Amino acid sequence: MRFTATSMRPRRAARLHRRTLRTALAAFVIGAVAVTGAITVAPAEAATTSTKLKLVAGNNVITAAWPTVPGATSYTLRMSKKRSLSHAKVVTTTKQALKLKAKNGTPYYFAVTANRPAITSSVVKSSVVTTKAAFGVPFPVSTVTATSGPGANQVTVSWTGGGRASKVAVVAGSEVLTKNRSFHSAWYPATTRSITLTVPLKYRKYIGAGSGNPVWVKVVESNSSSTTYGANYSYTRKYRPTPPGKWAFADAVTPDASVSRLTVAELNTQSVGATANYSPTNQWASRVKRVAEAINTTKPAPDLLMTAELATNVLDRCRNTLKAPYQCGSHTQVADLAKRLDSLTLADTDTYDRVIDRMRSAPKWNSDVTNGAHVFYNADALTLLDHGYYAPAMSSSDDFANVEGLGVSPWDPKGAVGSDRWITWAKFQTKDGSGRQFYAVAAHFPVGDAKVVVNARAALVKKLLAKIDARAGGLPVVFGGDVNSDATRSSQAVQPVFMQDGWFDAAAVSSKSLRTGMKVSTANGSGKQAKGYDPGYGPKPIKHPYETSRIDYILLRNSPHTYSYANVLRLDSKGRFIKSVQGTDHNMQLARIGIGDPVS
Repeated sequence: MRFTATSMRPRRAARLHRRTLRTALAAFVIGAVAVTGAITVAPAEAATTSTKLKLVAGNNVITAAWPTVPGATSYTLRMSKKRSLSHAKVVTTTKQALKLKAKNGTPYYFAVTANRPAITSSVVKSSVVTTKAAFGVPFPVSTVTATSGPGANQVTVSWTGGGRASKVAVVAGSEVLTKNRSFHSAWYPATTRSITLTVPLKYRKYIGAGSGNPVWVKVVESNSSSTTYGANYSYTRKYRPTPPGKWAFADAVTPDASVSRLTVAELNTQSVGATANYSPTNQWASRVKRVAEAINTTKPAPDLLMTAELATNVLDRCRNTLKAPYQCGSHTQVADLAKRLDSLTLADTDTYDRVIDRMRSAPKWNSDVTNGAHVFYNADALTLLDHGYYAPAMSSSDDFANVEGLGVSPWDPKGAVGSDRWITWAKFQTKDGSGRQFYAVAAHFPVGDAKVVVNARAALVKKLLAKIDARAGGLPVVFGGDVNSDATRSSQAVQPVFMQDGWFDAAAVSSKSLRTGMKVSTANGSGKQAKGYDPGYGPKPIKHPYETSRIDYILLRNSPHTYSYANVLRLDSKGRFIKSVQGTDHNMQLARIGIGDPVS
């Protein structure tokens, strides 16, 4: 005989109803660390009021969280050892996350109700979910993403997975392990899956907006009462950070459309003397063809190129005396490369003559004055308006010779810095119809880690930037050069000095996909060298697990617009350097930038 609910006795029908309800509830009960259950709503409101109850179990605690329900003025959370939620602990709150004490190993059941006094057409109540409080190291986070944040100098970190934790946070720093220039968020409820951090003011010159340097991040989970932070895993502290390698730019800039777009390159070509003792194939006479080929075949072709170590040294037996000073200008390293370039013209064609003038006026500098920092330009895209030089050792009136705190000038020929390395500037106007004007500056700063050199380099940059600012006024400036210090690793690094002066790193592109080649240093002599090869001329680039140090930069002033950036690696299908374009131990830096209107 078949029975229906209407044909049963009332008591039996009630038992069947309760059994059916228990079966339905059991379908939502999952014995996991973090589980969710959907809130049931009236069909007409389902699109706007669906939500989930999330649980994360920790050591003697369980954290519950839920999203906003439209119209709710408060939420009532029920916690019970019984699935039916009878004898439940009831908490009413306006928050959307609560941490409740619990006994390890005991299953607890939860449900949350949204209290919406102004809306009577539906009941917004979650299904019942369960978990057990647990002792131990937090479970690993499965995925982490890092992006630029919603505001200036911010990064947003999001993740999935994790669990068996009582709280979570994000630690950050200027290098991959997050130990240097480290900072962190507050502790958040264990159910949190996204946190935005703001770079502290004291670190913004290193990893702030426009620095071009990543903010490295780790998600950390704790399952203890300790409130301390750290970058390392700790079993005793029940503390787990995610592995290294995740990063974001702080407030990466989306370029302004109303600019003149240019492709800008920087390249340290290595001086004649630097490779004089290398194998013949890597001495200048052979490698100049490869340097030229690398520049001529770069795509997109540079509108502007700034060089370092492209010296004014005379290459042959041309009579080079102070009595007959100017006749050897076409016999120099810079002239040798200039005549081989297809679409680029040397802006500072008088550089050799001016160097000779300097040595004639101060004989003690004979053979110790050089200019490897040059500006080349595409005459189809730009008009040269003016050019000139800055010489650190020119005179005390130029303020370069006296470096505070050193006692003596480091620029003396026998001093710590030695050679008087000139810096070249040029003024241009674009030919795109806008008539925008800007300055380009090429430099190669002193090399060395000795205190006197480090101090001199930093002092030089501060004084140089003051001169550039005074000359340019509000016009945009493009700087390209080998600064011989890394922004986040070197003592008294000079790139942060640019940042403090309002400069912008062209590598601070708006998306990681627009920045390439950054796991290889800009100088290939960095890292373990291949045996049997001249330093920096190994068969393959030395790749690092994460983004690595830079000493070559393209920096912008009064025009923070950048579209793409590359540490250019010319490789074959097997990842080896293409020998026909491997003419120096540095890689070309290549950026697509925007030149805007003057800044008032």
